[in-house]
This record gives sequence, C-alpha cells and structure tokens, in this order.
Amino acid sequence: MIEITPPVRVRFAPSPTGYLHIGGVRTALFNWLFARHYGGQFILRIEDTDEKRYVPGAADDIMASLRWVGIEWDEGPDIGGPYGPYIQSLRFDQGIYQVYSAQLLESGHAYMSFTTEEELAQLRADAEMRGVKAFRFRGLERDWPLERQRELAATGKPYTIRLKTPLTGQTTFTDLVRGAEGITVQNDQLQDIVLIKTSGMPVYHFAHLVDDHLMRITHVLRAEEWVPSTPYHLLLYQAFGWKPPVFAHLPVILRQDGKGKLSKRKDDVATNRFWERGYLPEAMMNYLALQGWSFDDKTEIMSRDELIERFTIDRVQASPARWNPEKLRDINGIYIRKLAPEDLAERLLPFLAAAGLIGDPPSEAERAYVVRLVPLIHERLEELSEAPGLLEFFFREPRPGPDGYAPASLVPRGLDAPQTAAMLRAAHATLHDLELWTPEALEVALRELCTRLERKPGQLFGALRVAVSGRAVAPPLFDMLAALGRERVLARLDAAIAALG
Repeated sequence: MIEITPPVRVRFAPSPTGYLHIGGVRTALFNWLFARHYGGQFILRIEDTDEKRYVPGAADDIMASLRWVGIEWDEGPDIGGPYGPYIQSLRFDQGIYQVYSAQLLESGHAYMSFTTEEELAQLRADAEMRGVKAFRFRGLERDWPLERQRELAATGKPYTIRLKTPLTGQTTFTDLVRGAEGITVQNDQLQDIVLIKTSGMPVYHFAHLVDDHLMRITHVLRAEEWVPSTPYHLLLYQAFGWKPPVFAHLPVILRQDGKGKLSKRKDDVATNRFWERGYLPEAMMNYLALQGWSFDDKTEIMSRDELIERFTIDRVQASPARWNPEKLRDINGIYIRKLAPEDLAERLLPFLAAAGLIGDPPSEAERAYVVRLVPLIHERLEELSEAPGLLEFFFREPRPGPDGYAPASLVPRGLDAPQTAAMLRAAHATLHDLELWTPEALEVALRELCTRLERKPGQLFGALRVAVSGRAVAPPLFDMLAALGRERVLARLDAAIAALG
C-alpha cells in the first residue's frame, strides 16, 4: 500500500470554457475523497488564462455542478482562503506571475522568443518536408544574452517567453498510479514550450505550477492526458528550486463502446444534464467513484462516508475506465428506492412542476397528493424525470379519441366493443355503490364482479386500467383507483363507455 503522509493539500483547477464535463467531476471527486480520507484540504481554483475560450457563466456552472454531486471545497473563489485569489486572471492582475517569469529570465531557464505564429507554421512545414516526424521547436534566442533579448523587446516587437529545455540528460518522475519505478523522458525529445503569451498572460504550464507552489499543494491528481507535460513541469520546479508535488495521473474514461474518450462533441456528458434528467447526487458520486477506482471486486454501492473511509490512491487503476449509462441508471434506481416516500416526493416536485402538473411552488394539497402517489411508482423509477410521464393521468384527464387513447384499446382479447361497454357499466355500478374506497375493498369488489359476469380478471382489469389511465401499462390497478378517488374514476368510466358507443 502506498504511504501517504498527512497533511495533504490537493486542488481541482478547471478552465471555464463551457459546461463541466462529467469526467472533470470524476477528477474533482478523486481529489476530494483523497483530501477527506487523509484529513487534508481540497482547493477549487479557476484557471481562466485562456482568453479565447473563456465562456461567461462557466465558472458558476462548475461550482454548481460540483456542489450538486456533494463536493465542497475548503478554499475557493467564492469562499476565499489564505492563498487567494483563487481565479487566475485576478492573480495575473496582482502581478503574481510576472515576478516568477522575470525570475526565470534572470536565471537563464527561460528566454524571450520573437518567432511569430506564421514563422512557426513555416518551420513546421519545412521540417515535415524534410521528413521530420516530430517537430521540436527551439528558438534561436535561447542562446542570446538576456540584454539582447530585452533590447529587441524594447523596440515593441511582440514576444513570448519560452522554457529553455535542456538538450541533454533525462527527466524522471514518479506517478502514484503508474508504478513506483518512475517515468523517464530524454530531454532531447522535449521542446521549448511557451510559458507566457504575447499578451503577457501565462499559459497553463506556467500558471498552474506557480499557483500549486504558492498554495502549498502536496499532491496533484489530474487526468492522464497531462503525463506528457509532466517533464516540463518538473524542469520548471527544478529551475525555481522548489520541491515538486507528488503526481498521480488518473485513467481516462472511455465511451461505452470503448472507442475513444468520452467527448463533449459526441456524448451527453454535461454534468448539469444529469441533474436535469433526475439523477440523485449520491448515486452520481457513487458511480463516479467506480470510474477508475474500486474497493474490492464485489462492492459497488457505497455511501459518501464509506467512500471517504475506503478511498486510497493505490486502488486507482492505471487502465481506462468505461462509461456505462445503463449501470448508472441501475445505481440511480437503487438509490431512489432507498429514499423514504416523503423524501422522494420532495425531489419529484420540481419535475412535476416543470411539466405543468402542479404549481410552482406547489400547494400543500399538491405536496400531500404527490406523497400519496409516490408508492405507486417508487419501484419503477430510474430517473426522476420519468415521474411526470408515469403520473400525468393522475393530474390530467385521459380522453378517448384522436387526441387521447384509442377507444379500441379498451377492448380486451375475447370481447367486442358492446361486451366491453356492458362490462364497464357493471363496474361503474359496483364502484358507485362501494362503501369503503380502499385498495383492498376495491380488489374484493372487482374480483367478485368478474365471477358474477363470468369474465376473466385480465379482461375486466385491463379495460378498467385503460379507461382510468389511458394506457395499458400503469401502476397497480387497485392502488391507482384508490388514489384517483371515486368521483374521477366514475367520470373516466363514463367517458370510456361513451367512446365504445
């Protein structure tokens, strides 16, 4: 087992370039579980240095999505903390990054590069024509004295600041997920990456590293895609003389068919879509924890507290996880069935209100009615958004005809329309005179009616189900009749009998 020495400090640092990808939530969750397991701190930091891709409101979506799943932070843009601000553009405004880029220039670990984008594109094209498979840029200015670089910059010529990567030797780092033997990269396979753009804004490679150091981050748990960039980050830590954090690169989440990663372009992976469809946050936390981590080979359902207690980094897998929407639905259904009826009813209210079935906010009578209906669908729900479809006929009258159910669907096998109408008239009379309107009393009375009419229970019950609900598949008949009430049931039977002519 990997030994982790508390206290630990980890962070999740998303870019506000759109909605939060569910894979990003998984990364945040692993960081949060790691911090909570070892009694450390989880920090949220917004990395908004990519001005071209910045989306207004995206940071709010990120925070809302994390909170929905149940992930809270100890320091962050909305609550502050001792190492703020926690938004990179604000840190840039305070001049934090400029101090450290100047330090790298002075020490000779970075240089001003005056190569334009057009010139860089031409260099790549020339290298490709020469048969160079992997173009690695190293600017001529890397060997210039700093004074000469500054003189050219003083003329107003735009420049970036690039890392001066070593031409010889190798860089090695340890990854907690990918084995203790370490990952080694030959330095001549690297290139001089941009640290500061021509606008003066730092890029991710530079800004996140400075922030991680200043915020005392001890462990960096991030996506596997950052493995190739880690040697550059190690070189920067060495250039500053700082102790690097411990790295753990988390496995990617593949699409359900295993062909490529979950994608914003191809897959329904916006976190806010899951709460819109009615996934429970506790179910989503449970499922996401299993995307690349497991407690053992059989345990799947775990509470928040159990996940915190059991989460250790040595159980994170290096192999890719695979997204399984059906498994997520199953787990969500399990969590729905664990809810008390009153709790489930409360969670269904927004969905019923959005469908126009109840008021927004609902009245006390509507709340009470939803609580009464919950047992009828509790075992069938897998997404809360299914509830309006299952319960609609309790709030709106089903109508036979072109805009409702087909009158022919009232007629059970073995009977014709006149026989069905006669059977429903007998049921109407029985239900009209029934003294006690409970599921048990309704069942006794209607089964006795089947005997008197010499009809199969399936024939009468099927016709009744369509007549009162407008559908062949509905909640248990006697519970449904009891919930609808005598007056509404009789009125619906009248409409069905009339439709049969």
